Amino acid sequence: MSTTPHELSISPDKDPKKLSAGQRKFNELVKKIDKQRQILQAWEAATPLYEQRWHSEFLPQLDILHQHTVGFVQLLSDLGERIKLSKTDRKTLTQEICGQAYSLLDSGNCSDEELVRLKALYNQHSGRDFDTDEEEDNELLKLGLQEMFGVELDDDIHGLSPEEIAEKINQRLQSEQPEPSKPGKKNAHQLRQEAAAAEASQSVREVYRKLASALHPDRETDPDERERKTVLMQRVNHAYGQRNLLGLLQLQLELEHIDASTLNTLTADRLKHYNRVLTEQLDELKQEVFDQEQGFRLQFNIDPFDKLTLANLPGFYQHQLDSVLDDIQELMLLGEELNDPKNLKAWLKAQRDYEREMEKSLNDDPFFR
Repeated sequence: MSTTPHELSISPDKDPKKLSAGQRKFNELVKKIDKQRQILQAWEAATPLYEQRWHSEFLPQLDILHQHTVGFVQLLSDLGERIKLSKTDRKTLTQEICGQAYSLLDSGNCSDEELVRLKALYNQHSGRDFDTDEEEDNELLKLGLQEMFGVELDDDIHGLSPEEIAEKINQRLQSEQPEPSKPGKKNAHQLRQEAAAAEASQSVREVYRKLASALHPDRETDPDERERKTVLMQRVNHAYGQRNLLGLLQLQLELEHIDASTLNTLTADRLKHYNRVLTEQLDELKQEVFDQEQGFRLQFNIDPFDKLTLANLPGFYQHQLDSVLDDIQELMLLGEELNDPKNLKAWLKAQRDYEREMEKSLNDDPFFR
């Protein structure tokens, strides 16, 4: 990493091997924190750019695919009226119409006109009522979730996303937790941990107090200098509020209240306290990076098992867009081909073969037995 005027590191004058374990850990933590901050900043910068392309390019194509899929369901219904089919083929065609219509209706992306149109097709070909079937499916889902998690759920989970349902389950589980019992007598290890945490916090407070004493704007008579110190004091307060020891130390270095040689002379105990706080900062940054990435996946419908990095974001987006464009093209070509009775029957047979293969795979998978 390139050296900057305000970079914090402990470096002996001659032999790097003379660094103690605490000094080496301090330097490693500073570098790791800096790296995590860079990653977090890169995610924060990449998200709005991705979002802009997502809304301007991807979603319009996804809407086109949706419209073609609605039209395809209508086409299948029309073909069933026009083309003579065997009992087996007609059953497969009915399953395709009802299955795709149900998925479209359940997606929440249909206009009012499409809702009426698709429900009519579903009711026509299934011989049942869509709204009734949906209520039954929602009740089965609710019962399954209640049995799985051991909680009672309200009837308002219909229309919620999986994430929203998971949040409701979590809230119910939390509300049903028993009251925590009063803590017993603390053991020696717990007492030592608490003492170490208190000493680490005291170290942060000491750095803060030194900065606050030097920068307090009310003690400055010069207006320009008062304004400068006010801005700096805001940075100090922000860093202290976040328990950001590294930020406070960097401000000290920036303001020349400490220099590199000061870091070299930190006592082992002070280093231990500093390293404890820096470790907490690093863990918090790692969690922020993780949350940023998971939020990105959720926002842009990215599978949690897909390998996603900042470096492959442009290629990943292009892959998503190309997949939708390919689906549109394939659906348009398929719609034209199925007007030929031979092609329609061959396609229906292929759908049955696919279903049998999927069923066989599930039966062979011990997880689903």
